[in-house]
Formats: sequence, C-alpha cells, structure tokens
Amino acid sequence: MPRLLDPVRLGDVDCRNRIAMAPCTRCMSPGAMPGDDVAAYYERRAADGVGLLISEGTVICARGNGYPDVPGIYNEQQIQAWKGVTDRVHAAGGRIACQIWHVGAVAHPVTTGGALPESPSGISPTGDIRRLRKPDGSYEQYGQSEAVGEQRILELIDLYRQAARNAVDAGFDMVEIHGAHGYLIDAFINLNTNQRDDDWGGQQRTRFAREVARAVVDEIGAGRTLMRISPVMNVGGEGWQRPQETLPQLLTELAQSGLRILHISNLDYDEAIIPGPLAGPGNGAGAASDAARKVPLHEAARALWQGQLIGVGSLSPERADRAISEGEVDVAAFGRALIANPDLVSRIRAGKALAAYDPALLEQLI
Repeated sequence: MPRLLDPVRLGDVDCRNRIAMAPCTRCMSPGAMPGDDVAAYYERRAADGVGLLISEGTVICARGNGYPDVPGIYNEQQIQAWKGVTDRVHAAGGRIACQIWHVGAVAHPVTTGGALPESPSGISPTGDIRRLRKPDGSYEQYGQSEAVGEQRILELIDLYRQAARNAVDAGFDMVEIHGAHGYLIDAFINLNTNQRDDDWGGQQRTRFAREVARAVVDEIGAGRTLMRISPVMNVGGEGWQRPQETLPQLLTELAQSGLRILHISNLDYDEAIIPGPLAGPGNGAGAASDAARKVPLHEAARALWQGQLIGVGSLSPERADRAISEGEVDVAAFGRALIANPDLVSRIRAGKALAAYDPALLEQLI
C-alpha cells in the first residue's frame, strides 16, 4: 500500500509525495497582486519537498473578493505576478495549483469595489467580518447581498472558466475550484442560502457547482482540475441541510461534469458528520452508512466517489500516513501545520515533532 511520502500521479500531474499544502488565506497581496514575499513563501515549502501546493483563494473577479489584500487571477498583471510565483516553485522542484474563488455574500462593498456582494437568493451572513476593520478599529459588518439572475449565473460560470485558463497561462500545474465553506458555489449547494424556485435551486441546487466544474474541465482538462467541498465548515452560517442527500447528489453531478479529483474539507478529519443512510440519484452506495450512525466525510466520499480524493482536517503526520495506506484518501493536505512548519516534509522524514500553530503566525509570511 502507498505511504504518505510515496510519489503519486494526481490527475495528469506527477507529485513527489502525497503531501499537499491546503489553501490558506493570507491577505498579503496588496492590489490583488502576489509579490516577492508571496513567491518566497510558496518557494520555501516547495524546496522542502511538499508534493502539491494549493494556493490561497484567488478571486475570479473584483466583485468576488471578500477580504483585504487577497490575490486575483482576472487580469494580465495578475497573471504575470503569479508567473513569478510559479516559476520559483517549479525551480524548487514543486507543483502548484491555483484555488479559484468567488466569496459570494461573504463580502462587503469595501472589498467588492462598491458593488453589493452576490448570492443565490439575497441571503447574507450576519455579524462581524473578522478580517475587515473600520478606520476606528472596529469590525465591519456583513450586510445586504444581491440575488444573481440567470444571465449573471452564466457570466459567473464563464468567469470561473476564464480564471482557470488564466491560471494555466500563469504557470500553475492545476486548478482547484473553491466549492466550500459558505462561499458562492457552496451557497448554491446549501438549502439554507439557496431558496430559488428556478432551475438553479431546490432539487437543482447542485447544478451551479456541476456547470462550473464542467466549464473548467472543458477548458483545461480533467487531469488538471480539482474541487474543494465541505458540508459543515461554513463562514458566517450553517452547513448543509440533509448532507446524506446532498453529498450523493453533488458527487454524482460532479462526476457527470468530468471532474475526477475531489478535495474534501472538515476541521476534524475523523469527525462523524454524515448521517445515514446515504441517499441520492444514482449513487448506489447505501452501504456506506446506515440510519444508526454517522460517518466521517472521507468514509462517505470514498464510498460515493470513483476518482481521487484529497483529505484535510487537522491531520497529524501519523494519521495522514494511515489515511493514505488504508486507502481512505490519495493525498493528505496540511494547512496550519504548514504555516507553522515550512520544513514540514523534512520534519516528517526525520521523525521530528511539528512546531505548534500560533495565530500570531498569520501576521507575517515565513
């Protein structure tokens, strides 16, 4: 059986081991342009041997931005700036994916260039925007969002497609579609935030995710495309209603789109969060769960998904190695551990303990 440090062919991309860097928002790209410090940050982890780096969320349009100083991938200047990052990662022997992102309603006019944030049904989070402060130091608050119409939905799908093409032109090896955590794609999937009564809501609430995936796969190929999903981790709101129904439906439709690589996200990899029985059109996987118990996301996804899986969720190196060797996932991703340990791969090889994560580390790129 494979182990964590064994090489893997992920889609069409050869990775030197099964360790991925999970996408981590850093807010260190003024003007939506990654600079030399961002390039050095990714280069350092590539040089240590991470198999696949997945970039921080990178917005597909100005209106898709929800945080200060996050990078974009929607104009030529940004493409060239990212080229400076990917060149250094490749020179260090690494592979890197661009996570393309539209935050949906998880935004504020301050971050969207003055426009209202976009959402499936005009439903927005409430409370503080923890990364966005007013001049007096207090936090900005979430507010109104605009429900997107049919024409705008089609435009958004094309913006994802174009962002994927831009990422490849910038030298990225792969593209990850951010379909999780309450942002735009996840807001369509989630009945709490999608209350539409047209062909993009109700039983067709997973259609937007499917069509975005299809557009990206058609543009750059299934072997270079992955999507991140999460039933429970939701910025500013609740996770999916009835995940035992939504997960099979979503994975069936993503497979129909041509997608072959899925990144499943939960804060705790082993937390049992999917109730039984799994039900959905054409999944044929009822044995994955029963009504008497819940199962971890990775167990449910493995039963439903025929392609490759990346797993994440506060994994220790030992648990990640077991997840790989037991076939639960094909690649294990580390987020905070790689912020705290740029030398994570070297530490794993040497059997050394990892340095603990401290939120203060978010104040600088190391």
